Amino acid sequence: MTDFAHRVDPGARSSCPAFDARRTTTATCTVTYLGEGYDYVLRDIKFRGTGISDGRNEQGTISYTAELASGPIIRDQVESVLRYQNATEYEACDMPEHLRFAFSSTLRRPSGSSIAGQWIHVPGISCRHLDPKTRTISTLPLELYESGAPIHPSSRIGG
Repeated sequence: MTDFAHRVDPGARSSCPAFDARRTTTATCTVTYLGEGYDYVLRDIKFRGTGISDGRNEQGTISYTAELASGPIIRDQVESVLRYQNATEYEACDMPEHLRFAFSSTLRRPSGSSIAGQWIHVPGISCRHLDPKTRTISTLPLELYESGAPIHPSSRIGG
């Protein structure tokens, strides 16, 4: 969650249902981040025992892959990155302080792009910035790399 939103929430909490890693292969855990619950689906759960046991429980490690279905976008973080990328102090995105973004809204860039092979999230948010040299205002749709970082406008096709 922190990786995608680029913001630490000291109040974040997580919870997972009780499960037996020897028998369960999928589970859904919840992370509460900025007061909202986000589900992580754990897949391919595997237990690797060490052979050390107290007679009831064996020590070991659990491996899994985690998939987040949606993540948070933080307005002031996005605007801060865009201010740096666009070399302007005047950047504003039309969105609440933070919002839940479903990762199903993605597209793949064509191979001719400077960001070929990257999945790009398109949350449907418009951002405006003032070019200090030309004193013109541009409005562009917000696009995010898989990591949640905003894409610099010059990296966009036709941008």
